Amino acid sequence: MRKYIEESVDKYKNDYAFGMPAHKGKKYFDLDIKRDLTEFLDTDNLLNPQGAIKKSQEEVSEIFSSKYSFYIPNGSSGAINIAISTLAKRKDNILVQRNTHKSVMNSIIINDLNPIYINTKYDEENALFLGIELENLKNILEENSIQLAIFVSPNYYGGILKLKEIVRLCHSHNVYVIIDEAHGSHLYFSHMKEFCANFSGADIVINSTHKTIPSLTQTALLHVNNDRVDVDKLKKVINIYTTTSPSYLFLISQEEGIDYMVKEGYKKLEILRKELDKISKDTGIMSYNINDSTIASYDTMKFLFRLPILSGIEIVKKFHLEYNIRLEMGDLYYALAIFSPLTEICELRKFIDVILSLRNGEYKKIAKLKFPTSKRIISPRKAFDSPSIYKNLKDSCGMISANNVAFYPPGIPIISYGERITKEIIDIILNNLDEGIEVVGINQGKIEVVDESICNF
Repeated sequence: MRKYIEESVDKYKNDYAFGMPAHKGKKYFDLDIKRDLTEFLDTDNLLNPQGAIKKSQEEVSEIFSSKYSFYIPNGSSGAINIAISTLAKRKDNILVQRNTHKSVMNSIIINDLNPIYINTKYDEENALFLGIELENLKNILEENSIQLAIFVSPNYYGGILKLKEIVRLCHSHNVYVIIDEAHGSHLYFSHMKEFCANFSGADIVINSTHKTIPSLTQTALLHVNNDRVDVDKLKKVINIYTTTSPSYLFLISQEEGIDYMVKEGYKKLEILRKELDKISKDTGIMSYNINDSTIASYDTMKFLFRLPILSGIEIVKKFHLEYNIRLEMGDLYYALAIFSPLTEICELRKFIDVILSLRNGEYKKIAKLKFPTSKRIISPRKAFDSPSIYKNLKDSCGMISANNVAFYPPGIPIISYGERITKEIIDIILNNLDEGIEVVGINQGKIEVVDESICNF
């Protein structure tokens, strides 16, 4: 057969890598196909670790300062399903950031949970999400019977929440806390270690190792931090969600990547941080971070930027086509670059030189609008199970969504299962489509909605 996937990937393999995965296409370990084994004698078994894998996970736990740590070979999305299924029971109320990853909604459907949303503070002037307002969180916890809460820190753009205050407030209401720290694995090996979720008191913390430290894509860690978590139940849930044929290459890549970070990570990250500070002083170029009371700090390895005339997605295309630079993502206004310990100073300087060469002109005006919220009419699980039809997006106002609709990356739903579609939401989706943003959940201009003609609610 024609190698369609290989051809599509090969177009980018020689680019300067400023997106995930964190290994940046560099050979940091021996990816020997002969190591691609299944369980045999003393290679151990990920789903019942007694030997090598058990010892490896115990050492990972020491390095990340957790009580227990587990390798998860199906990414943070899989780890989120495992964590939620461990801590929540059917019909429980779960507190969810509105700008959380779509995998959380998938788990809500699987476990038939009732989501209660907390809006992340939104900066209309700059079209950026910030953090959680503690007074708002306090009010929601007092007004609702909530069993579990999940928060994202750092967010996709590098903003780190005030986790200790958030966790303390949730625990005072006897609420379990999961921190989706998918973008924060490297922080444990940096000057920002104090902001790491494992030091916040959170019950479960999730890291995508491939995002910010060198390991193969799809690798993640799940950390347990206290006795509030039933670890025996957690292990059963891991067995439910995890393939019985996990890749040993994945596991080896995580061991190698973590070992690299222990030996070289801090030094490499410090070199990059100091170079970025120097660049900022010399040129005025720095990541677009907003000081706000809801944000504890910003990840220095995330670089959010704008350029005159261009939208974020246009920046991504221009950097690739004209400069062989692969960025992480672009949206209506911003482009995002991600650095890692394997980013070389010469690569960083090339990236900055391109920005310097493109600084002339007027910036695209940011449309000041509130990030919309929708009223949930039925539960996500009921919407998922209900008969559905496809309607033209422009004609769907007032209907109930039977799917997630999310801008990707980063995969944040603008509307989700069981929610009423509004004109404001339709306009925002259409605007993003017109700008060339990938919108998952819209197919050929149509959206999946609940068929209310045969459903009684």
